[in-house]
Amino acid sequence: MTTLNIFKKNQTALLFAFACCTLNTLCVFAQQPFNNINITISPAPFLNNGLDSINAVDNPLDSLIMETYVENNYNGFQTFQDSVFDARLKSFNTAMPLIYNEEVKKYIDLYTLHRRDQVERMLGLSKFYFPIFEKILEQNGVPADLKYMAIIESALNPMAVSRSGAVGLWQFMPGTAKVYDLTVNSYLDERRDIIRSTEGAAAYMKNSYNIYGDWFLAIASYNCGPGNVNKAIAMSGGKMDFWSISKYLPKETRSYVPAFVAAMYVMNYYYAHDLQVREPEQSVCEISTVDVYEKLSCEQVAKYTNLSVEMVKFLNPGLRTNVIPAFNEPYALKLPSDKYCVYDTMKDSIICASKNCLVKNYTTYNGVKGNYYTHTVRSGESLGLIASKNKCTVAQLKSWNVIRKDIIYIGQKIKIYNGNGYSESHVTSGTKTATSSTTTKTPTQTTASSSSDTKTIYYKVKSGDSLWAIANKYSGVTVAEIKATNSPSKWTHLKPGMVLKINL
Repeated sequence: MTTLNIFKKNQTALLFAFACCTLNTLCVFAQQPFNNINITISPAPFLNNGLDSINAVDNPLDSLIMETYVENNYNGFQTFQDSVFDARLKSFNTAMPLIYNEEVKKYIDLYTLHRRDQVERMLGLSKFYFPIFEKILEQNGVPADLKYMAIIESALNPMAVSRSGAVGLWQFMPGTAKVYDLTVNSYLDERRDIIRSTEGAAAYMKNSYNIYGDWFLAIASYNCGPGNVNKAIAMSGGKMDFWSISKYLPKETRSYVPAFVAAMYVMNYYYAHDLQVREPEQSVCEISTVDVYEKLSCEQVAKYTNLSVEMVKFLNPGLRTNVIPAFNEPYALKLPSDKYCVYDTMKDSIICASKNCLVKNYTTYNGVKGNYYTHTVRSGESLGLIASKNKCTVAQLKSWNVIRKDIIYIGQKIKIYNGNGYSESHVTSGTKTATSSTTTKTPTQTTASSSSDTKTIYYKVKSGDSLWAIANKYSGVTVAEIKATNSPSKWTHLKPGMVLKINL
């Protein structure tokens, strides 16, 4: 063996031994306190989805998971003296006094050092979402800077779901969504809707500020609820600012406001940290809303407006199926502003092409795949009885509907899944739609296929039209029949441009 080969062999052995020593040292440190290591404590991402929240501060009081990062692993990124951060925060023209301290610094480091990819993605998304947020917040009389709460809540991901069931850009729990009139049903979840969820968040923040008179306390209330804030105020001796009551708040709420301040800083001073704006796959400059009064297929909307189905979904994330659920009241369809005239021109064609569309779920519910229908609880029913009737278990019903106890109430909506498709008793002719087992066929469901000699047409209401005048245009058609085949929201307030369904 040559001298060179012997040297290489010894060198390889030494390197291997060094690597093993290093790994053993790290394992030892993992078992012991970091007494002699310079570390920064920062929150870890959600275990189920790192994109749900940028700092994993969970809205409904879940535990804050912590990780440690060794600082010298990030020496390659730009950082500044504390005085620079302090001066930059003081330069903001905002209704909230921005304070720089160690807690805020931890989150600035988190965003600029450890979550750079995610921050760059959000910088791109913010170009679309922030103008919408700002307009709605200002219309509701609250500071536009509250838009940065959506960074903390969902990382600007309308499909985000927390471990405790909070959903959407603003992470509404089901009970809070109901209080702020956000619709959640088989077709639509307005907690994910860009406009409706922001209106709900703005209303909550306005109510909270009216109680506390301090925006940071209102923000804390959004995270942990007014009960915990009130308790912290009482324990502090009646002090009414966040930093004075912080130590009495739940642990994750103590981090929520510092995370908010840090997000506000990073979204404005990203360039100073060499962060780049990463454009999203779906990007539009401005959107317009169109009131939809008829059931429409998203695929047909996309086809006739020359958009991708993905773009329609991106602008309307609250839709749970491929069908726009304009059954009982109009739905505000979001489209790129430059497609508004195209849609208006092609609307009648879209309606006709959509009339026999089949309902398909875009997403699964609680991780369960397959179709489902909605059962309305009646007097005398229990979970056991409902499970027995539908050949499933009580445990399945509780899992599908996030029911923690065995108590249900009359009128409650219960989702029942069927992996082989909808039960025949819940399928209407022409379309497979999720309906209640106690309800009859709604007027807006297609009936053309139920009778071979029935023809359905769609009439566009003109200025000066009345139901009587429209009925007289067609032989054998009565006002009562028009009312029966159209929702009350239409025939009680006829407007030019509305489309009525008429069975001949």
